[in-house]
Amino acid sequence: TVAVEAKHAKDLPKLVEVLRSISKADPSIEVTINQETGEHLMSGMGELHLEITEYRIKNEYGVDIVCSEPIVVYRETVGKKSPRSFEGKSPNKHNRFYFEVEPLPKSVVDALYNNEIPQDVKKHKKEVISKLQELGMDKIDAKGVFGIEGLNIVTDVTKGIQHLFETRELLLEAFREVMRKGPRANEPCQGILVRLVDAKLHEDAIHRGPAQVIPAAKNSINGAITTADFMLLEPMQKVFISAPQEVMGNVSRELNQRRAVILDMKTEGDMVSIEAKAPVAEMFGFASAIRSATGGRVLWSTENIGFEPLPRELQDQVTRQIRERKGLKPEPYPPEYYMD
Repeated sequence: TVAVEAKHAKDLPKLVEVLRSISKADPSIEVTINQETGEHLMSGMGELHLEITEYRIKNEYGVDIVCSEPIVVYRETVGKKSPRSFEGKSPNKHNRFYFEVEPLPKSVVDALYNNEIPQDVKKHKKEVISKLQELGMDKIDAKGVFGIEGLNIVTDVTKGIQHLFETRELLLEAFREVMRKGPRANEPCQGILVRLVDAKLHEDAIHRGPAQVIPAAKNSINGAITTADFMLLEPMQKVFISAPQEVMGNVSRELNQRRAVILDMKTEGDMVSIEAKAPVAEMFGFASAIRSATGGRVLWSTENIGFEPLPRELQDQVTRQIRERKGLKPEPYPPEYYMD
């Protein structure tokens, strides 16, 4: 991902048009606007893909632009079920929500990723329930589902709590806000099942409005995530390389420096084809490095293959870097922060 801005303010309307037409022409380019900073963020398949798109904007469309250094967007998830439900209190202390979280089964995450489960639960409730049960989700959890955000699900397994139904839309809003910005590094969450297990509500509707319910539910969900071995997932790419046998040592060295894992190697005549997987974060500068390592005698390409857990030893360091880049306190907040 890179932030794109027009060099001259007068070109801004044209840049907006150009970005729109580029994302239509090339579905693998995604353009979003950061609501907080107003920046145009352009995401692609990797550094080379973004460089080519940047070149096209400047030369084919004639818009002078300035791009930031590439940014890698991580995901947040949980490694285990939260040890117990986490209490979130509303600012007026009259409402309390108790959420717990756990990892979503891989089969459900895959089905969400492949759009096999409708995102609009209200409209397709029966279809969602039967599909989730088919995929092995517990019957009570599946029946209680009332919201899906990306690759995350929220379910209500409470029984007979007065006035709870009236707050459901507000709970859904709180769930969405946390899933878009997780507690570890304000990155999007994925693969989390959020479960509402209990609630205590004030009988007077005036004391359980949005300003009371949303902060309480967000604190409860955030707190539960921080107690459930919360971690970062990093984006991975498959790397396909074809080069002559005599430069293979240099190619392997280049891959090893980038935390790459070689999955397959085939020899045809004096050419060797390698299939490897590597973290996107380590692939910056790979295009020029592999060319100089092989004297230009290399063909290579990449494809995105989703997210995998960031190695344990890098979790804290990368979390700190992301938080500092976003202007946040370097360390994530502990569970106690969400208790009040």
